[in-house]
Amino acid sequence: MNHAVNWEAISAIGQIVGAFAVVISLIYLAREIRSNAQSARVASERSLVQMLIQFTQQLAEHPHLSELFYRGIHDFESLEGPERMRFSALIVQLFRLYEETYYGQSEGHVAARIWRQAEAPLRDFRGYPGVQAWWRSRSHWFGEDFANLVNQL
Repeated sequence: MNHAVNWEAISAIGQIVGAFAVVISLIYLAREIRSNAQSARVASERSLVQMLIQFTQQLAEHPHLSELFYRGIHDFESLEGPERMRFSALIVQLFRLYEETYYGQSEGHVAARIWRQAEAPLRDFRGYPGVQAWWRSRSHWFGEDFANLVNQL
């Protein structure tokens, strides 16, 4: 009986086992990446929604801000000095949230449904004469793609 070791066969078996281990590792890694990406997207969505809630909450809790906001969206040109600056600060905050949501959706970090939920109020909001006047003077502060979208609304 010949007990000679066939090193070529052992090497081939080792390569097959190694290749199988690599495939299993890649499958596991792909699942982890997908899971992490989904978790990051959900966290991003929650953060954006929370910021929109905080924006609305600050208007509800501070009558002077809600009054300024109301006057500004209807007639931006009537605001002067510090009022115009405070109104612009409010509107920039809101439009930055919309812009983040838009770019997040286009880059796959935010679900399309979240963008659709944000786009409807943006469309309505964009219709106010004060917002239109403000946008004409400040749209260059925003990304070109987002500015084009808002202009099309």
